[in-house]
Amino acid sequence: MINLLFDQPLDRPRVAVVTSTYARSQDDHQVPWMREMTRRTAPGLPDLEIFAAGFRGLKSHQIDGIPVRRFRYAPARWEALTHDEGAPSKSRSLSYKLLTIPYLLCGMLSIFYWCIVNRTTVLHVHWPFPHGLWALLPKWFLGIKVVSMCHGAELALARKSKPIRWALTFFLKQSDAIRANSSHTAAEIKRLTGLDAEIIPYGATIQETPAPPAATTAEEKVPLLLFCGRLIQRKGIDVLLHALPQVLAKREVRLVITGEGDRKAEWQALSTELGLDDKVEFAGFVSNERLGSLYQECDLYVHPAIHDDQGDTEGLGVVLIEALACRKPVVASAVGGIVDVIIDGETGLLVPEKDPKALSKAILTVLADQDLSGKLGEQGHDHARRFFDWDRCAQLTLQSYHDLSHNEPAATRHTLPA
Repeated sequence: MINLLFDQPLDRPRVAVVTSTYARSQDDHQVPWMREMTRRTAPGLPDLEIFAAGFRGLKSHQIDGIPVRRFRYAPARWEALTHDEGAPSKSRSLSYKLLTIPYLLCGMLSIFYWCIVNRTTVLHVHWPFPHGLWALLPKWFLGIKVVSMCHGAELALARKSKPIRWALTFFLKQSDAIRANSSHTAAEIKRLTGLDAEIIPYGATIQETPAPPAATTAEEKVPLLLFCGRLIQRKGIDVLLHALPQVLAKREVRLVITGEGDRKAEWQALSTELGLDDKVEFAGFVSNERLGSLYQECDLYVHPAIHDDQGDTEGLGVVLIEALACRKPVVASAVGGIVDVIIDGETGLLVPEKDPKALSKAILTVLADQDLSGKLGEQGHDHARRFFDWDRCAQLTLQSYHDLSHNEPAATRHTLPA
């Protein structure tokens, strides 16, 4: 190994976050949880930078005062391999397959060059398959420490393909630290690769002051159900739409669905087919201010996630944490990392995935019982404050960088409830 950074002091690491996707402007909604973690850790990492894939010719820029370095891998009109949809959704397209090789090669060479120029000492690699490839040259030739962060999508691919599983295992073994966003993701890493991972989740801003009561009484107000997220298969909105007529047979409700994605048109058509157009609003992307208002206005947050055709599901479910932070009761599917956030009967109600009947029953149970709704909201808030407060999550991340810079062994502590 040739260490070109031998004189770089390790008490203040120069961290570069490596990702396929990042906000393209101040108003962009891409990976908001990653952006918030970056913003929260930046004061303790004055040299922090983002290394991200280009998008339709987008040049390097700044977001929240943090440099975002974009690498090019194709002519601008074809440069849409990342952003807007999840990788499992895009991987079905021919263009995705054709652009993968230039994407990986250009990313590897660009990041190696940037690491030399910027004297990077720690690479924090998100989705280590395939992006672990980008860390190999900096690791082998520059002595840079590598943190590999798994979110779940790469594990879904590894479950279906032995070559991908082998590659993921190889990349993780080259890492100095392995992280997971939930206990589910950590368990999958262990099952597929035999390797241990430190669990550092993403979080939410926890409100200590209860929201003011609504102007209308419970009897006058039509209950509002809310879903927030990308409109992709694993979010399971079709399950919620099929459950809604069963709810409406018992009581009036409204449903607001925020976000965009490749399933939006299909689900809008399903809503029309089910006669729900006057009950369901597809709100598209909304501002942070509007989203905050929706969390406060809603009576119940619903998250009907499923395992998609690729086997991918929710690695954690940050929107669930945001709902709990606002003292809102939650009904969600018992899949993936959701079970770290929602403890059935304590911080929300869990139902089997792809089961409209069970989902409608749980929704009606919460709406019919104000005491239960209030209890779930308060206990959920306490749970979120204890385990998912942004300050805590950011401090855990900074501490892990500090440990790595001082050559301390990677932690295996469990930062979520056992």
